Amino acid sequence: MPVTAMPASRPPERTAAPPHAAALVQRLATALARRGVRYCQWKGRVRPDMPHRTGGDVDLLVDRRHAHAFAEVADALGFKLALAPAEGQVPGVVSYLGVEPDTDRLVHVHVHYHLVLGRLWTTHYRLPLEEVVLDSAVPHTPFPAPAPQFELLLLVLQGTLRHSVRDAVHQSALARRWATRTALDALELEVSRGALLGAIAHCVHEVDLAFFDRCRETLERACPLWRRLIVRRQLERRLRAHAHPRTMAGAARRLARLPRRVLGRGPTGGKHLVTGGTVVALVGADGAGKSTCARALTHWLGSELHVHWAHLGRPPRSLATLAAGALLKSVRWIEARVGMRHGPAGRYFELLRYLCTARDRHRAYRRARRAATAGGIAICERYPIRENRFLVGPSLAQRGRLDLTGPLAEFLRHRELAYYARMAPPDLIFVLRVAPDVAVARKRDEPADYVRRRAQRIWETDWSQSRGRIIDAGRPLAEVLADLRVRLWEAL
Repeated sequence: MPVTAMPASRPPERTAAPPHAAALVQRLATALARRGVRYCQWKGRVRPDMPHRTGGDVDLLVDRRHAHAFAEVADALGFKLALAPAEGQVPGVVSYLGVEPDTDRLVHVHVHYHLVLGRLWTTHYRLPLEEVVLDSAVPHTPFPAPAPQFELLLLVLQGTLRHSVRDAVHQSALARRWATRTALDALELEVSRGALLGAIAHCVHEVDLAFFDRCRETLERACPLWRRLIVRRQLERRLRAHAHPRTMAGAARRLARLPRRVLGRGPTGGKHLVTGGTVVALVGADGAGKSTCARALTHWLGSELHVHWAHLGRPPRSLATLAAGALLKSVRWIEARVGMRHGPAGRYFELLRYLCTARDRHRAYRRARRAATAGGIAICERYPIRENRFLVGPSLAQRGRLDLTGPLAEFLRHRELAYYARMAPPDLIFVLRVAPDVAVARKRDEPADYVRRRAQRIWETDWSQSRGRIIDAGRPLAEVLADLRVRLWEAL
């Protein structure tokens, strides 16, 4: 629908910060104003879902001469610089991640030193409009915003470039189009036709007013998909002088990740902190909530970062482990039939199973280490360390078949110990410590004496040598998770 005549453009009135506004976002805006950083929120200012959000994404255009000042402000507020996957990295665009203190949600701040339109992981377009947009910035809450005519122009161009075939069915695309139309309705109340014509003529020489109207029509609900795609292609041809095409290597990497995204396996994010990857171990007795906390941390960090989850206590079993377990059950069945329980053959096969389990744990450890080496965060349950070998460790630490002697038994034990010896300590250890009585009350599906004995060992262990961070897991789950998120984010 063509833009109709509107009253003369006017700066939006300064309004008081809404009570639902995120505290971290408000603190960032205040700190940037005090430091005198030249910037504005170049898109996403008008969002219908902001009253229900306390974090989310923020897109800021920052004068690159103030990049150092912005980095200092972000660092002081606890933001961490993150890198997109190789195929998604764009010159002049960086990401900062922070934690909203009241809700523990991750706040993602996209910092643009270049004004880049389109999908960042495919062909995108850098328009040299940074100075014009920054010069037009007017006060707004919480961040300054471009003059409405520039914001409207950029919103329409960005919405047109993001049209794709999956828009017809993808729920996130439908929600984005609804948010875009709502923002357009709000901006068009502030922009006159003359002001819009001046912005187009001054900023984007490749686009005239008639073509802009066609782009605007594609954002209407009634516009068919085929017309959206045609207009998008026409706009891409007009802007091809500003294009940064995607590489074949990037396209291949995205294609390789497609099965994991379709099957719902792996994180939805993919960014890496510039400080590097980290192996995080969650240790504790039964009933301490390790699995629940590991799932919560994986979901929390995985929304933005590349996160790898591993359970080293119960790693994926290899064919060798399955075969050893089947042989052990068969031998025990035969021994029971002939009246010879726990005979020497069964004990040897039990040692063999211990060896295969150690190999599986080492393979899971190796995958976690590789994920961290590549910049990801590996969340590991029951990580084998010296202090908890009685829970997850070699047969000697668990008193398994110590009565066996001879060259074969020594060989099996030696090979088993070698796998554990090759597991380096984790980078971070969080000890979920719970009182034995509480552990027994929580773990009703296990024998009480068994649970109490293991919890007592964890309770009495000296964790100072391992630099383990003690978390009181006897509290309600919400308090434990809040404490865990804060301490983990500070340590990353």
